[in-house]
Amino acid sequence: MARPKDWQPLRESDPVPGDPVGVFNQVTHMTKIAEYLRNQAEALTAMADADNLKGKYADELAENSRGLGRKLDLAEDRYREVKGHLSSWADDLEDFQKAADKTLDDARDAQRIIDAHSGKGDKKATGNQKGASDEAASTDVDPALKRAKEDLTAARRRLNTTEGDYQERAAHYASKIRSSIDDDMKDSWWNDFKAWVADAEWLGDIADWASWAATAVGVVAMFFPAVGVIALALTVVVAAIHITQAVTGNGSWFDVVMDLGALKLARTGMKAAKAMKALQNSSRKTAADLAKGQAKSQASRANASARKTAAKAERKRGGTSRKSRDRARAKRLRMEGENRAAGKRASNEVRDTEMPQITAAEKASAIGDKAMAKQMKDINKWRDAYPDNRTLASNASQAQRHKDAVQGAWATSTILDAADKGADAATNDGYSRMKDRMTAPVGSQW
Repeated sequence: MARPKDWQPLRESDPVPGDPVGVFNQVTHMTKIAEYLRNQAEALTAMADADNLKGKYADELAENSRGLGRKLDLAEDRYREVKGHLSSWADDLEDFQKAADKTLDDARDAQRIIDAHSGKGDKKATGNQKGASDEAASTDVDPALKRAKEDLTAARRRLNTTEGDYQERAAHYASKIRSSIDDDMKDSWWNDFKAWVADAEWLGDIADWASWAATAVGVVAMFFPAVGVIALALTVVVAAIHITQAVTGNGSWFDVVMDLGALKLARTGMKAAKAMKALQNSSRKTAADLAKGQAKSQASRANASARKTAAKAERKRGGTSRKSRDRARAKRLRMEGENRAAGKRASNEVRDTEMPQITAAEKASAIGDKAMAKQMKDINKWRDAYPDNRTLASNASQAQRHKDAVQGAWATSTILDAADKGADAATNDGYSRMKDRMTAPVGSQW
């Protein structure tokens, strides 16, 4: 049964939190493990006592079987005792919560009566200021209001008592469980580490803080892409903590999957942005080469006749002095140099052209990434300038796909993040319970 979220007018939050059903489920699980351990211990003991095996290997097998059987006995004792404590705690927890819920219902009934009388008093007071004191006096002695106030006070006392009993029994069973696991069975370093992670509540606090910070920084990165690396670093921190908690059985593997998905989407966006920049540089270079060729060809056509005349004079022999031929050659070379210079100037103009200005709509279409929006517009500009060039057309097509990938990654990560943070409110904590069912430690559990 879901716990009440609003504890007014008694408390700000649930004074007796816990999940009795979850504890009962754990008890059932531990009971099965204890039975399995008992059966295995008996089987090992029977193996050790068997007299149909002879030789040194039989003696060693029997000794090892007895040793492992004793360890299983200790483990079974642990599970049997702890599940007993947990079962008793689940019963008490259920009783405490029922009592607290009943107290809350009584307090709300009393508060509604008090609020109703308060509303009547306010209405009369605004209509008749002169009789306000008389009205207040008559309200104070109203039997229903007086009884409601007494009921509310009694409810607060009952809840304080229930909360105190809850705290006392919780400490009692915690002490019992610690005593049950303080036996001759030595835990491995991995079990010690799992216990440390379970006690390190600050790890979860850091993960929650970093997750919200990553969301906030991700929004800022829409307008200032340079801070996107901060959001990525925060996501890595969250993933590292969730992985640590999951492998030790103190967190859900579902959170790990979500974190890895977020990192995958971030990597997709970063790769797409990098590819977009490379395509923009490629388009600029291709357009510069095309502009160079066009300008050089136009200049060549303009002085083609003069170059032809100079070349003819350069080759002329008989009656033409060497000096005249040298002048003709120099003239031809100068015109050819001018043609090359015209091509170079055109190439430089393309290369050094300022990036295009973008509109608000173009910036929004690039998820707020101003640099990407300009790159996309620049790529399309050179494609349109040279529509017959396949390289420029291909670059524009690839750039659009990368832009779509960035948009898709951003939209998917945003939807998943919003769903993860708001699902509990929409499902009455069912989302968290679903994630809890995906909890399983790596390595030995006993």
